[in-house]
Amino acid sequence: MRQRVRLTCALVDRPGTLLKVLEQIALAGGNIISIVHNRESITSGYVPVSINVEFPDAQSLERARRGIEGVGVPVMGAESLERRMVTAIVVGGVRLDSLLSELESRGYRVIESSARGFGEGLTVRLLLEVPTGRVRELEEDLQAIAEMHGALAIPEV
Repeated sequence: MRQRVRLTCALVDRPGTLLKVLEQIALAGGNIISIVHNRESITSGYVPVSINVEFPDAQSLERARRGIEGVGVPVMGAESLERRMVTAIVVGGVRLDSLLSELESRGYRVIESSARGFGEGLTVRLLLEVPTGRVRELEEDLQAIAEMHGALAIPEV
């Protein structure tokens, strides 16, 4: 099954380093969708580069990751570009601003939120965008956040 991912690499700011990374992606069968190369964000001599790639399968992604690291470039992350919209209801004494802040700090994108009632009778409806591979993690995080506030979270099933 084809996989679309964002590979984030820390490149040494030297000519040819990006080419080495792209060669490893090509050798693994990856197809480049886009590259964000932000030279203004150089930290300790490294340039963060995000490369959106489509791979034929998960094994190809792993071959590319090993190849990139084999040429001396650290792979800082590989995030799925496949997204899913998840709806959830949170009922109870949670504050909306606190809930939204906690979700965003854990890397979830809140697309829409609405609230009715107040105090213990507050009901919050959320629409979140989450990488497909993190849906289970989102459900667990929602439960944990709700419990911290004495509330109940009901994610879509």
